Amino acid sequence: MTEPQGLRALLAELGARERHAPRDDIVRLAVRMRARDACEYCLLPTTAEFHVEAVVPPLLWEEYLTGKLVVRPDGQRAGPEHIDNYVWICPFCDHARQRQVEAPVGREVHRLFDPRRDRWAQHFLILEGTPLVCGHSAVGRATELALGFNDPRPAGPLVARLEATAAGQYPPRWARPWVTPAEPAGRG
Repeated sequence: MTEPQGLRALLAELGARERHAPRDDIVRLAVRMRARDACEYCLLPTTAEFHVEAVVPPLLWEEYLTGKLVVRPDGQRAGPEHIDNYVWICPFCDHARQRQVEAPVGREVHRLFDPRRDRWAQHFLILEGTPLVCGHSAVGRATELALGFNDPRPAGPLVARLEATAAGQYPPRWARPWVTPAEPAGRG
C-alpha cells in the first residue's frame, strides 16, 4: 500500500524530530492518516474521540529492549515516543488494552497485534454482514480476547460497530476484501 502524498510530507516533517508528542496536532494527523481514519485494531471508523497511543508503552520500553516481554525488539522502533511506535486507536480498544502488549490464549501467552509490523488480514477477519471481528491466528485471538472486540454490552464496541455497519461505514471500504462470508445457519 502506498502512502498518500500528504502523509509522506507529514512523515518527512516529523522524521526530523527525535521525539513525537501524541497530543501534537501534526503527530495526531499523521497517525490518523496512516491508519486510514479507522482504529488500527478493530477498524472502527473515526466517529468519536480517538487516541494516539504507543504500541509498546514507555513504561514497558526497558523490558521490551531487554527481551523480557513476549514482544521482541525488531529494530524498527526509534523509541517509545516516536511516531513509529504510535497507533490510532478507538476509545473501546484503548480502554481495554491499557498497557497490555501480550495476553493469554488458553495456557500460552501471545503478543498482541502490532499495527506497525503486522498485516491486519493475517490475524483477523470480519464476518460478512456482521460487525464481528474474529482472530484467526494466535496473535489475532489474543488481541480479540484482550481488547474485547465482540463485547456485546450496550455501550460496548460491538454495538458501536453494529451502528457503523448499519450506516454503511463498517467495515471501511478499503478493508472489505478482508471480509469473510458468515457460515450458513445450522452449521457448526
